[in-house]
Amino acid sequence: MKFSCSNDVILEAFQTTAKAASSKSTIPALEGLLLELSGNTLIITGYNLEIGIRTEVEVSGSENGSAVINARTLCDITRKMPEGMITFDITEGKEVKISCAAVEFAISCARSDEYPTIPEISSGKGFTVSQPVLKSMINQTKYACATVDTKPAFMGCKFEIKDNVLNVAATDTVRVALRQEELQYEDMEFIVPSKTLEELTHILSDNKDDKVTVSIEKNQVSFEVGKYIMISRLINGDFLDYRKFMNCDESVFAEVKCSQIVEMLDRALLVINEKNRMPLRCEFGEDSLAVSCSSALGKINDKINIKYNGEPITIGFNVKFLLDAFRACDTEEAKIIFTGSSTSHILIVPKEKRTFTFLLVPMRLR
Repeated sequence: MKFSCSNDVILEAFQTTAKAASSKSTIPALEGLLLELSGNTLIITGYNLEIGIRTEVEVSGSENGSAVINARTLCDITRKMPEGMITFDITEGKEVKISCAAVEFAISCARSDEYPTIPEISSGKGFTVSQPVLKSMINQTKYACATVDTKPAFMGCKFEIKDNVLNVAATDTVRVALRQEELQYEDMEFIVPSKTLEELTHILSDNKDDKVTVSIEKNQVSFEVGKYIMISRLINGDFLDYRKFMNCDESVFAEVKCSQIVEMLDRALLVINEKNRMPLRCEFGEDSLAVSCSSALGKINDKINIKYNGEPITIGFNVKFLLDAFRACDTEEAKIIFTGSSTSHILIVPKEKRTFTFLLVPMRLR
């Protein structure tokens, strides 16, 4: 197998598909990229049995074939080569010579029959959405996924189309992040692992004219993003019925400027860390929000002006979770809705267009 291509073009393809290659595996082939040449088309695949990324690159090919090359080594060598055309000459799946200008490397490779077969989604149902919209929906929710494998369904985001609205939700049972967008399509639902979505955000563009096609078949999902196709397994299991907690009397609320409360919560984190998970004491009054905390690291007292409608209330929160919510809100002003007493959950929503909702259960104050 032999082919040549512009260095910068093939490096981008290697680096993107390598995101799906295993960093360390008992199956050595999974640490590599599968290269398949047919005429002047090179198919590059990275796969770790959970996530797969595939793309096609137009090259100048002379000998068809296939081989598996270690992803990290391949990216490192290509990145450090001089600019210009780079040539790959692979002999019987045992060694690859990589040359550019006066530089030549010779490294070992493996046969393609040692590489697992990546699932194919040919006739699955699906939908198309703007890339920046999907990227925003993922970024505003995935941080709320569970990180401990207590219930697999909570380790991913639930995608649900219902009544022509696309909902993306994440929860770890203490908080729920929900993002909604109108989408004309038939009802469906599925859960995508948070690891898959993290890698997907690195591929999605910010160009509003770019689209991504999402397809579902059995227990697999594919995302067609420009010249890349990402395939991932889905998570089976029952997701939290979060909707029953979203509707409430909105008569008691606070309106805050997101930038101000983010700065205040960020300061509070200086005396609260993973070892000192003390609740942040929040006192909502007529025109102010006062916060305080005392931990082994130190103490903080802080205060900002807000608009508050209701009787004064003192409530405790996980400061990091609260900070995550306001950073994700992505608007100038947000509304905090109180659903009951100091032990009842709150809802955080944008003041104007409510496409984002964050539910947070308070911490008990001592």
